Amino acid sequence: MAEVGESIAKFNSAKAFAKWLGFTPNNKASGGRVLSKKTLKNKSTLPNTFRMVANSLGNMKKPNPMTAFFQRIAYRAGRIKAITATARKLAVVVYKMLTTGEAYEPTKLMRDMAQVKQQQIRQMKKKLAKFGITGADLGLFANLSAS
Repeated sequence: MAEVGESIAKFNSAKAFAKWLGFTPNNKASGGRVLSKKTLKNKSTLPNTFRMVANSLGNMKKPNPMTAFFQRIAYRAGRIKAITATARKLAVVVYKMLTTGEAYEPTKLMRDMAQVKQQQIRQMKKKLAKFGITGADLGLFANLSAS
């Protein structure tokens, strides 16, 4: 709280809070073409603290919705971007906790994990259909891997 000041309510939204922390990209464009999407450097201790927490979430072995989010982003975009994305997500959670006065509920993140799982299943079904793989083909693969 010493870093933010008297009240976190001076930020209109969680998005503004994340921008102040330097977790949102500073897009530089010229002629409609994006030249750079880097996040701003911030020497404040609060963003660095969020990054350290995000990094430790990435190192956790115990399943956790935030850890799953971190691993998904790290696989797709790399560990450094995953740290920033997870730190931003943590900052939004902290902002919402402080503005609403409600405790952290991981059940909301568990719903997000279920939605991601359903999305992954839909994507796999589309890929199987694209390559013409049927259920019988999959049964054949299961028998080969069991041998």
